Amino acid sequence: MTSIRSFVLAVLYISYIVLPVFVTGTYAYGAPAKVVIDESRAEDPETKALSGALAHYIMGAIYDNYGDPETAVTEYNKALENKTDISDIYLKLGSDYLLLGKLDESAAKLQAVIDMAPEEIKAYLLLAIIHTAKGEFDLAQKQYDEALKYDPENVKVLTFLSDLYIVQQDLEKAAGVYEKILQIKKDDAFIYFNLGIIYSKLNLLDKAADNLKKAIEVDKSYLEAQMVLGFVYEIDGKYPEAIEQYKKVTGIDSLNREAYVRLSQLYYRMGETEKALEQNRVLMRLDIYSPEPYLRNFSIYLAGKKYDKAEEVLREALRNGISDAVIYASLGYLATQEDDHKKAIDYYEVAAEKDPANYSYKFYLAVAVDQSGRRKEAMDLLEKSIAEGADLPEIYNYLGYLYVEEGRDLDRAVGLVKKAIAKDPGNGAYLDSLGWAYYKKGMLPEAAVEIEKAAHLMPDDPVIRDHLGEVYYAMGEWEKALVQWKLSFKLYPANIKVLNKIRAVERKIKTGR
Repeated sequence: MTSIRSFVLAVLYISYIVLPVFVTGTYAYGAPAKVVIDESRAEDPETKALSGALAHYIMGAIYDNYGDPETAVTEYNKALENKTDISDIYLKLGSDYLLLGKLDESAAKLQAVIDMAPEEIKAYLLLAIIHTAKGEFDLAQKQYDEALKYDPENVKVLTFLSDLYIVQQDLEKAAGVYEKILQIKKDDAFIYFNLGIIYSKLNLLDKAADNLKKAIEVDKSYLEAQMVLGFVYEIDGKYPEAIEQYKKVTGIDSLNREAYVRLSQLYYRMGETEKALEQNRVLMRLDIYSPEPYLRNFSIYLAGKKYDKAEEVLREALRNGISDAVIYASLGYLATQEDDHKKAIDYYEVAAEKDPANYSYKFYLAVAVDQSGRRKEAMDLLEKSIAEGADLPEIYNYLGYLYVEEGRDLDRAVGLVKKAIAKDPGNGAYLDSLGWAYYKKGMLPEAAVEIEKAAHLMPDDPVIRDHLGEVYYAMGEWEKALVQWKLSFKLYPANIKVLNKIRAVERKIKTGR
């Protein structure tokens, strides 16, 4: 076996004596003109084998340098044809086979390296990566343990070992490894940062913050650590500290969009609405083509029922050349809140035209058309969306519910609503639609089961309570119907129809007929 040291010495010998002659056919590269290589050495089999191995090894390295591992592999294999006992060649092959995704071939070559040179740390590392990729975590662990026997303080090996624990969701062990690394490297911001991330995932927020602060002490320009420290404060409910942290970020990087977003959200949570709005205005200046900051301010105004200001924000976006479909869809939503169905239809039509692949906009359009009293047209729009390939549960449910309300095609209605439920099983509105369809089909026990589920999921929905009252009434359970209708009326006192039902059933209960 040729050791790495012997191979290097041979490389030096051949590079300076044999290779120049081989390449040029003369005594080139400054060699004295009368220097003649000892013919006995030139003809020596070992020397010739080393020369051939070296030539192909160098060519392989050149191909590697140019990002062509496949050709490099060919050269390294040719080098092995000349010399089979040089661990460096096997290591290069193992690395390149790994790059090419040939894991088994890579593992075989790397194992050969370890057999020849057990102290070669890189071979253990690459083998561990292969085992990790295959999900063979125990074998990967074994490789790291072997490497650490030769170099217990190898930071790269320890870092990879910690990553292995993270892959296995064993964060406590990962943290323990990073703590060990910090005993070796006390001034590495990256190590403190990673440890801070791990502790945050373990919900050890004080430890997370301490390590992130140390990362920042080591490297004051470490923006990612600055940002994550802000996140940790947020998770810990320390909003003022988080705000100050994000302000530091914007002080270092005035273009950091994420920091402004976080600041806006924090100010809004703390009830400082104007400051929240201002952060989004900063983003409007930074992201002049993005609708996001406008939509965030739109949402803030909408939540406060300041509809005029909400609309003005959207119109400002349009004036600034931001005419994305989502802006028109938001204007449509605002119009529905104000019961202006005609205007809503106009806006949703524009949104659907601008983004025809977004069937949500077509759904909103159909709802607005239905609410304007054009039910058949709305149903046609929904049927068309389904025919085009729309696969949204809200479309299935709404169309099914409209068929039920129309009292026709009830089997199709049931099928449509079941499709919606299959996509969103915990949606109370969809369960109510199914129960209502069963009611219309005269399947009262089945109707009661589904609408009771819906009422459990959405106890404050007046429509569901009304439907459940109808089912109980049809089943002759007047007392239970009365309870449901009273709940419905309490939730929505403007519903005179429900009030009339209450009075009628009270008379029935009183008279017994």
